Amino acid sequence: MKKGFALLMAAVLSLSLCACGKPAEKDDTSVTSMGEEASAAVPMEETSSIKQVSQSSSKQSSAVSQTSDKKTSSAAEESRQTASSPASSVPESSVTAESSAEEQSSAVSEEVSEEPSEEVSEEVSEEPSEEESSEEVSEEPSEVSEEPSEEDSEPEESSRPAPKPQTSVSGETVGADWFDDAVFIGDSVTLKLSYYADYGSLGDAAFLCAGSLGYNNAQWGYDHPDNVHPVYNGVKVTVEDGVAMLQPKKIFIMLGMNDIGLYGVDGAAEGMKTLTAKMEQRCPDAVIYVQSVTPMLENMQLTDLNNTTIAEFDAEIESICQERGYVYLDVASAVDDGYGNLLYDYCSDPTAMGLHFSDAGCEAWVNYLKSHVA
Repeated sequence: MKKGFALLMAAVLSLSLCACGKPAEKDDTSVTSMGEEASAAVPMEETSSIKQVSQSSSKQSSAVSQTSDKKTSSAAEESRQTASSPASSVPESSVTAESSAEEQSSAVSEEVSEEPSEEVSEEVSEEPSEEESSEEVSEEPSEVSEEPSEEDSEPEESSRPAPKPQTSVSGETVGADWFDDAVFIGDSVTLKLSYYADYGSLGDAAFLCAGSLGYNNAQWGYDHPDNVHPVYNGVKVTVEDGVAMLQPKKIFIMLGMNDIGLYGVDGAAEGMKTLTAKMEQRCPDAVIYVQSVTPMLENMQLTDLNNTTIAEFDAEIESICQERGYVYLDVASAVDDGYGNLLYDYCSDPTAMGLHFSDAGCEAWVNYLKSHVA
């Protein structure tokens, strides 16, 4: 067996030398002689085994060459894949780690980028839209446009007409018909005057008066349970509505007796300012004559309502009249005793309240008006 293999190797060696360009004749002769010697020396069985070994060796060399070719082509393919996709040669674990790192960085960047946008969007969403702002703007006037309570509100100075020039009084006496286009507003004191005027002393003047009426409660609504609004032609009306309905050229008002004890001098004066301003709005062409509150009998004065507080209130409303252009009429000076008290003969209730007028008192009042209005 060993000899056969040696002969085979010698044959391979001779073939290699021929491939390298050495003389063919020498190789063929040596190969022939060696073959002859080998064939002569080796038995038939050995010759067949040699052939088998030769075939096996050739198969092995062929397999080796094929394996080598496959490795070479595989290496070339891998090199091409490596060149076309560098990341494919990276181990899967490193790729996974890099992918995880990229996802984390992407998540962080998304959080960073999303947080400000959410804050901005929240800030923007908190700002009212145009529709909401328009609704707010449209709602505010509805609240502002609500009419103030008639009890204690006063129209703003800007909404009042400009002050009228003070009406001059010549001291001439006018006739009763001068009062035909006038309206008198007052409490129970003026209510007594209306009875006296029924005989024509004040022409066809209208009267809006009621017991316990004052500057403040005259501004209460109709639905107020304690309202004491005057009645005109059988219908209860507020002073404002009555003036607007009658549209007089002259408005005479005497209120305050029922305010001073309840609201004090200042509260009563504020009520006077508010009510007269409302009447100006409802009847802008009328001249307003504000009459002083008349005094009480000396012995009938009260703690909060007395001749001292009455005189203080009269001074307050006289100042307001000068500011606003109203005509102030000091009726109190026509009926007092010279000491600030109501004359006893002019009082109709000396044992009760000591402040309402008798016919003599009403006559003195009317005569004062006729000589101080023109």
